[in-house]
Amino acid sequence: MPNKTIDFIRLFQKVTSMITSTLDVEKVLDVIVQKVPEVIGVDAATIRLLDPTGKKLLLVASCGLSQEYLNRGPIDAEQSVSKALTGTPVAIYDALSYPDIQHPEAIQKEGIKSLLIAPVIIQNRVTGVLRLLTKKPRKFKNSEIKFIAALAEQCGIAIGNARIYEEQNHQIRYLKSLEEIGRVINSTFQLQEVLDFIVAKIPDVMNLKGCTIRLLDPVNGHLDLVAASGLSEEYLGRGSIDDELGTHQAMRGGEPVIIHDAARDPRIAYQNDAKKEGVASILAVAIVVKKRIIGVLRLLTSEKRNFSDAQINFATAIAEQGGIAIQNAKSYSKITKLITELEQHEDFLQMVIDSLQAELLVIDIDHHITMVNHAFLKNHKLEENDIVGRPCNEVLTACNLDDCPLRKIANGEKSSVCLRQINSGDKEKYLEEMATPVAAFGKKKQTDFIILTIRDVTDHIQLKEEHRTKERLQGVLEMAGAAAHELNTPIFSALGTAQLVLDDLNDPQLQDDLKTIIKNLNAVSDLTKKMTQITKYEAKEYVGDTKIVDIQKAAGSDKQTSLFQGNKIS
Repeated sequence: MPNKTIDFIRLFQKVTSMITSTLDVEKVLDVIVQKVPEVIGVDAATIRLLDPTGKKLLLVASCGLSQEYLNRGPIDAEQSVSKALTGTPVAIYDALSYPDIQHPEAIQKEGIKSLLIAPVIIQNRVTGVLRLLTKKPRKFKNSEIKFIAALAEQCGIAIGNARIYEEQNHQIRYLKSLEEIGRVINSTFQLQEVLDFIVAKIPDVMNLKGCTIRLLDPVNGHLDLVAASGLSEEYLGRGSIDDELGTHQAMRGGEPVIIHDAARDPRIAYQNDAKKEGVASILAVAIVVKKRIIGVLRLLTSEKRNFSDAQINFATAIAEQGGIAIQNAKSYSKITKLITELEQHEDFLQMVIDSLQAELLVIDIDHHITMVNHAFLKNHKLEENDIVGRPCNEVLTACNLDDCPLRKIANGEKSSVCLRQINSGDKEKYLEEMATPVAAFGKKKQTDFIILTIRDVTDHIQLKEEHRTKERLQGVLEMAGAAAHELNTPIFSALGTAQLVLDDLNDPQLQDDLKTIIKNLNAVSDLTKKMTQITKYEAKEYVGDTKIVDIQKAAGSDKQTSLFQGNKIS
């Protein structure tokens, strides 16, 4: 067996032995980067692992390279690295000519010629790269590539074992802390004592910068700070966090909210304060009492952190413990007041709904009525117990029609409005039905309830119809004035001509005829004058269904003159 192969086996055995005998990952990685160059015959080696975001490679072990070269900058975008991160080893004969190589000046200055990059795999996921570097051009053999790939896989096993061990230790600490908090809760009804213990305990267990608990004050609707640790008074007094989007998500949705970068995340209102305080990441968890969210537990770190499932579950369990503490401390006057006033706010909401003149019903996704206001009950002479819980189609006739707004909401529309005409005795009545979907606890893209409002808009419809009629009449009057104006010129011309002819005529019979013509032309002239003076609409019956404008009254005159208006007013 060649000496090189024996060296490969010995190094592989040594690494494997270390993996099974120690959980010190740094020690294993250091051995790999120091021994591999000797066995493979390269000048340097590095190991880089992806950070928690999965976007950047962080240097965790190196050998044979200058500090200047190691500090040259990120290599995340290199084509070779990208390929290795897909699980494929990459051998590069000429580093400077390789596509998309980063920091070529640093590579040239360090004298790097060839590279071999192998993926580090942890639990079937590529989470880093092992890189070998030479200062002389070298074409790596297939046996060398396979060996380095196997060695990189061993790196992944070592890291995976250490992480599992670390996670188990955290789980044990979490369970012990929960048990300890539970003992404190059971030993006292003093809520403040319990909350202070929680905010002091969590940072120690989870390696946090600080921790806060805020509870909702039902009087002013603000989240009041009731317990905190690890944070300066200046930061705690920076202002209200009620309007922060992250707070809204935790308070309305009830799901944990992770802020990876508190100094830049738009969900944080006081980004500069977070940067000044040294707050990097935040985990916000809702505090619940009897299915009602009444506060928020916030965990703050000094380094950017992707909170693991175990950490989120632990924080959620702590928040539940806080909720239990609040339940156990109901006799405490402040908490009793909190619960009472929250209920008063619910009663106030019902009062607001009942004050609406429009009929209002709240319908669940199964189309059962869950809430109704007094206006509906009064108009339909019903009691609340008569309809709450019943299918809406048993109560509302419109629910059985094809144009029912509820059906449109069920088909995915955001809102639906329907104008319905009904007969009420001898009168026509118009009802506007509007359905709007709502989501419980502020969830998006989900319909939990439908709010149906029914308004009597008869007066509004009639007012609009009267307005349209007035507009049409205004057009008629303006047309009459325009016609009169246009007729005046030919009438005056005809009158002048007739008068001149009359003056030159000697035949008595023809003079009488011309005088009759002049009289009628004057009558028409008088009529056009009155048409220009019309300021209102006055009509009278004519023949059959025809109505005509009473020009005398419309122009304020007593003489009877009429203007044909057509068969119907329109």
